[in-house]
Amino acid sequence: MKFDTSRKGLHTLFRPHKVALLEHLWDLNKDVKTVITSIQAFDFLWQTGDRNLIKSRATVILVLNELVEEEVLSYEERTKKGGHYKVYFPKMKREEFVNHVIKTITRKLRETFPSVMKL
Repeated sequence: MKFDTSRKGLHTLFRPHKVALLEHLWDLNKDVKTVITSIQAFDFLWQTGDRNLIKSRATVILVLNELVEEEVLSYEERTKKGGHYKVYFPKMKREEFVNHVIKTITRKLRETFPSVMKL
């Protein structure tokens, strides 16, 4: 996770297409767990995002997998005729994620500057 102090909100952590996708997933999951496939994520980003950034479903799959690696999303594997596929969902609610980021950055600052952080 990289923190860009020149930006605001979730844009301090993610590129615009990741922010759009996360906000969309959090909105879908307000009341009940809702999953999204890579095809649905591609369709959403294609309709709402920068088409120069999102050129293929493979790009969206990479983005989704990066968000899984960053522990923002989780996934389940499902099967259907023709093989396996993944469905993605938020690992935590938006507010929980914000608290996670604050704790992570604070912990890293304490590790990096222990003498200053005691003040």
